[in-house]
Amino acid sequence: MSPIEEPEQSNPAPPPTPVSNIPSAEDGPPTEFPTFAASRTNCQSEPPVYPPWSWWDMVAVVGFTVATIVLFSAIALGIAHLFTASRKVPFGELATSTAVLIGGQVAAYPLVILFMALVVRNKTDEGFWRAIRWNWPPSAAGFLIAGMAFAFAIEYASRWLPIPKSLPVDQYFSEITGAYLMAAFGVTLAPLFEELVFRGMFYPLARKSAGVAPAILLTGTFFAAIHGTQLGYAWAPLVSIFVVGVVFTLVRERTGSVAASFAMHCGYNLTLFGLLWVSSDHFRHLERLME
Repeated sequence: MSPIEEPEQSNPAPPPTPVSNIPSAEDGPPTEFPTFAASRTNCQSEPPVYPPWSWWDMVAVVGFTVATIVLFSAIALGIAHLFTASRKVPFGELATSTAVLIGGQVAAYPLVILFMALVVRNKTDEGFWRAIRWNWPPSAAGFLIAGMAFAFAIEYASRWLPIPKSLPVDQYFSEITGAYLMAAFGVTLAPLFEELVFRGMFYPLARKSAGVAPAILLTGTFFAAIHGTQLGYAWAPLVSIFVVGVVFTLVRERTGSVAASFAMHCGYNLTLFGLLWVSSDHFRHLERLME
């Protein structure tokens, strides 16, 4: 009986060689033939343009501001004329009264801020306050106190400058009611509006166009310019307000927060009005401001 022949065993096939040019999941899609999903992902990962608004949007805000202030100032003047018709107060005197001047701005500024919000929301999916970089710093009170200290420093430095004894802004302090109206306006709505316009909308555009340092100087220049009529365009007080505008913009740049510069602005104005309140015996002796 012949031995049973065992079947010839063949060597097992070697495992398939891994193909090195097949990308893994971590490698991402091939760069030569991107898929539609990959292209969509890449587009969504691009950071949004900041600021999303343009210089034309800034021009629109400025134009709307001027038109709104003129309109509401005329309305305030008409209302004042009706209430003083029996006394026959001249239009010229009414037009320079604090109630009319402040009343027109108090009515106009909220509408201007609403217009700004509509302009910004039309350019981005972010909310207005987020897009404008209105993020409160961890210590808002610290910036408020810093603004107070800064006001004392500016007041001390101004003693070495030829500040005129009489300025057009003094007309707001001709009587006690007007002085209180001006103080209330100056520590609330006025700094809010100015910070939104200058540090919120204007500065990011200038920074994008010219760089940080030129944008800070340019913002401080325009900030001083809008106060020119109040200061009679005297160079010494304009230099002071220019420095104030530069410092506020530096705070905005370093913190990335318009709310921080707003808090400092409020502290600065609060101190100035507080000093006037004390020096005039609670606004009862405003003639002392001329001494």
